[in-house]
Amino acid sequence: MEVSHVIWIFLNSFGNSQLVKNRMFFKGKELIVWSYNDYLGLTSDEKVIEVEVEAVKKYGISYPTGSRVLAGNTEFHEKLEYELSLLTGKSCMILNLGYVGIVSIIQSVVDRHDIIIYDQEVHACLLDGITLHKGDRYSFKHNDKEHFENQLKKSIKLRKKNSEIIVIVDGVYSMRGDTSILREIADLKKIYDFTLLVDDSHGFLVFNGIGTPSLLNVMDSVDIYISTFGKALGTLGGFVSADKEFINFFKYNLRSQIYARSLSVVNILSVLYKLDLLKNDNTRRDTLWKNTNLLQNGLKDIGLNIKETSSPITPIYIEGVINAKKMVNYLREVKNIFCSGVVYPIVPKDTILLRLIVTALHTNEDIEMTLKAFSEL
Repeated sequence: MEVSHVIWIFLNSFGNSQLVKNRMFFKGKELIVWSYNDYLGLTSDEKVIEVEVEAVKKYGISYPTGSRVLAGNTEFHEKLEYELSLLTGKSCMILNLGYVGIVSIIQSVVDRHDIIIYDQEVHACLLDGITLHKGDRYSFKHNDKEHFENQLKKSIKLRKKNSEIIVIVDGVYSMRGDTSILREIADLKKIYDFTLLVDDSHGFLVFNGIGTPSLLNVMDSVDIYISTFGKALGTLGGFVSADKEFINFFKYNLRSQIYARSLSVVNILSVLYKLDLLKNDNTRRDTLWKNTNLLQNGLKDIGLNIKETSSPITPIYIEGVINAKKMVNYLREVKNIFCSGVVYPIVPKDTILLRLIVTALHTNEDIEMTLKAFSEL
């Protein structure tokens, strides 16, 4: 039997139910799933899959096999960087992996004389990059402008000659779902000298416009803008946008890009096709926000606490001494709702965060069933 035929049998034994959609099978039962980051539902789109399959047939899954600076560059990589530059209004460089690329950007952009200031709730990839920094680093309370400005003033007093201060925040915070205080930070850039880095992985293409900075009308104040392709675009990789001088520096200083394989052409062509799909069609985004408002307003109506979320990330905070594992299992096994449970130290003690992520693929029936389940919890 040919290998290709064996692969075909293997893939078809799962059936279409294994595609990333609004429902999945878990322990033999169909559940409504609220744990995917596929905001716009592009991962399971039939036309997207056709494009990806054709790309695999033509190029395989590994091409190009080299590092980008050696033998891993193609016209497709350059075309995607051009398209992303048009979107962001800045020069652009593709990252072969979002998480590691972000770590590498922080590692490369500061030296031991520089100072990092960061929001206490930035994503783990940012924290990993910050931890590698050999110089001073100061955190500020989440979205607390006063504490941020105090840390900034202290850093300005401590900074050495020719050293830099870099401020690191998320556009959208992945646990809380709230947006960064980017307007307030941008206002302070008019008074103080610092570099602003924003990881907008959960905001890119989710809001009208480019992402969180464009939503808040502060993109010009962002010096380094980063996103992965793993959220709204549902695939591997990511990119960084900045002034040309930054991008030229990153090309020859990001260790994770220089010493690792370039992002595959299959991923590149997938992203290019998805960007083209979204150019003149807001249907998916409109559906995403319709679903988000329906679910979040419904949860508030039944008295649940979702705090300040302003994105499709929907955290439900339940306080008290509760067995988190039991609650999550109850939702999955009795109510047919699959969501993630988050406990201490990510959230305070005696608090459970049930995290739901809305997508454009969820239906009114999904939302009604979920609200009913939570009202009976």
